[in-house]
Amino acid sequence: MVLVSASGPSGPLYVYGLCLARGQHLTLPTGIAEPVRLITVDALAAVVEDNIDLEVLQGESTQLLAAVLSHDRVLCHLFQQVPLLPLRFGTQFPSLDRLHAYLTQEQAVYQSKLLALADQAEYQIKLIPVDLDPPPLPEGLKGRDYFLAKKQRLQDLALAQQQQQDERQRLLTAIASAYAEAVVDESAADTKVYLLIPPSQADALRETLAHWQTQAPQWQIHLSSALPPYHFV
Repeated sequence: MVLVSASGPSGPLYVYGLCLARGQHLTLPTGIAEPVRLITVDALAAVVEDNIDLEVLQGESTQLLAAVLSHDRVLCHLFQQVPLLPLRFGTQFPSLDRLHAYLTQEQAVYQSKLLALADQAEYQIKLIPVDLDPPPLPEGLKGRDYFLAKKQRLQDLALAQQQQQDERQRLLTAIASAYAEAVVDESAADTKVYLLIPPSQADALRETLAHWQTQAPQWQIHLSSALPPYHFV
């Protein structure tokens, strides 16, 4: 049986994520431009928005950034109410029939994933390196004294950088040992690690990170609030 929460345009449907249709009354937010709605197929529901022109959004950087932020805002809003499988920004189905067919075909797979994630949340650990710029050379140095001081300054900086990388590796090793399914993102200057744990374990995680922080003074360790399981679906 296919149920549609509200009638809408017959054009493309922008899809934020999937949740179980349990009959609960969700508070549905405004999406990128209009209020979102639910389209339900049996026990599976898709959170959708009509009238989103992705080509227009992708052609204007300010609108695109606002749309990305709205995408995450909608997912976080709904995640506070129901277990959720977030979909990537830009996920769109060309018609209602195509979305119906997809939800019907993948019904069992997504139901299983949602049940497995029912009491789980994603937490992001961000490792930010401390600035290692050494102090300036003393004024008045000349000749050999200046050369030796500059050489020593470079050696000290290289040693500090190596120590910082050693600390980072020890942190990553400790995280991997404690959380076998941790996902590491090293694509930017700040290293990010994603964990999937029950929210009831968040306080214990904070205590562990505080202990690790004392062992890695050349890094700042930041923990996010509970997030939808972006990296585990």
